[in-house]
Amino acid sequence: MSDAIVNSGFFDRLMDMLRAIAGVRTPFLNGVMSGATALGEEMAFMLIGMILLWCVDKKFGYRFLFAYAAGSFLNQLLKAIFMIPRPWNVDPDFKIVESAREGASGWSFPSGHTQAAVLMYGGLARRIRKGWAYILAAALILLCGFSRMYLGVHTLLDVGVSLITGVLVLWLCEALFNRIGDGAGAYAAASGIVAALFLGLIIYILVSADGAPEASQLKDAAVLFGTAFGLFAGSVVERAFVKFDTRAVWWVQIIKVVLGLIILLALRMALKPLLGLISGSPLMDSARYFVMSFVAIAVYPRLFKYLARLGRKA
Repeated sequence: MSDAIVNSGFFDRLMDMLRAIAGVRTPFLNGVMSGATALGEEMAFMLIGMILLWCVDKKFGYRFLFAYAAGSFLNQLLKAIFMIPRPWNVDPDFKIVESAREGASGWSFPSGHTQAAVLMYGGLARRIRKGWAYILAAALILLCGFSRMYLGVHTLLDVGVSLITGVLVLWLCEALFNRIGDGAGAYAAASGIVAALFLGLIIYILVSADGAPEASQLKDAAVLFGTAFGLFAGSVVERAFVKFDTRAVWWVQIIKVVLGLIILLALRMALKPLLGLISGSPLMDSARYFVMSFVAIAVYPRLFKYLARLGRKA
């Protein structure tokens, strides 16, 4: 299927568009677009997701995390099915902005960054339900999507389909939770299903590639499986034993976010070499992200009641 798409005249026109965009690159614009592409990266998701979950609205935070996980599954599934290579793999003479190469592993179609931007900023706009929020969300989403083409790591096809899948996932997730309820139990069940789907995706990748899958594709699927399973297990434990409250004075909220992100980033950096000593298998990536997700939902929030007391005593 990928060969038919890549060898078509339509794909040639997509590449011509990327070459035209590459013709207007400047060092200044390279920096701007590298910043814009960060709008759809993992760090942006962590920051927004944890602020929502820990400080704003736990139920909506659960929705936000689930939509991201469900959308990531759909994105990885489409990548595994279509297996469309990156633009520079199609045309070795095509030059990308080199700073973007590290964050552009795996298959090209569809764009994970663009879809993530739709889920994050579109989801926030749906929560706020104000005209300015929709306009701002649309601007950020389109900026992120265009940055992926400017940097040379995606075609218009990749970006355009991701806009559609992102909106579709948002609509389906909203319809799902409106039907099954907004509690931690409903979230746990839904995230458990997504974790199972990711496990099925890993098996599909291994089987379809005859045991020799594209390494970054398998790693991405393993990371997302660990994340989804951690969200599932964490929500079960949180519902039964933690039951944290998001309320606190404003400066305590800042402490919660800063301290929590430091803990999660420290786990991400420390566990990578530690688990790497055990094995270089993608299973270790699953374990690392499972721990991070579980800590974010079921371990770190146990401190919130003590941090909230600081605000009441001040």
